[in-house]
Amino acid sequence: MERLPLDENAAAVARLKTLIDSLGDEGLAKPVAPGWSVATVLAELAFWDRWALTLMRRWRSGHLPPPTVPNWYDDAINDTLLPTWQALPGPVAAQLACHAAEEADLEIRKAETPVVAGILAAGQANLLNRYVPRNAALDRIEAAL
Repeated sequence: MERLPLDENAAAVARLKTLIDSLGDEGLAKPVAPGWSVATVLAELAFWDRWALTLMRRWRSGHLPPPTVPNWYDDAINDTLLPTWQALPGPVAAQLACHAAEEADLEIRKAETPVVAGILAAGQANLLNRYVPRNAALDRIEAAL
C-alpha cells in the first residue's frame, strides 16, 4: 500500500497558516483572478477540504461515495458556490480554511489500512493527498500578492 502523505499534508497546513498570519484584511481582499480574491480562494479550499473530510468519514463508516462523477462536476460545484465564497468576510474564510485542513488531516490520520486501500483502489487518492490542492491554491495566492 502507498504511504499516507501525512508529512506533506502537515507541511501544506503550516504553509497555509504562515500565509494567513501574514495577511491583513487588505491582503485577504487582494484579487487573485477575476471574481476571485485571496479570501475566495481560501473559502474554496475550505470547502474542498471539508468535502474530502466528509467523504473520508463516509468511507470509514462503510458508506462509500459514488464510484465516478462527470468531469465537469467540480467546476459546477465551484461555479455554484462562488457567490457564497465571495460573500464571506476574509477573516472568516481564512479561519474556515485552517480548520477544514486540520480536520481533514485528522480524519486521514485515523483512516484504517483497508479504508486507505479502498480509496486508492477507487482512484480517489485526492481524498488523502490534501497537500496537492492546498499547495496549488497557495501558489495561486502567492503569485497574486
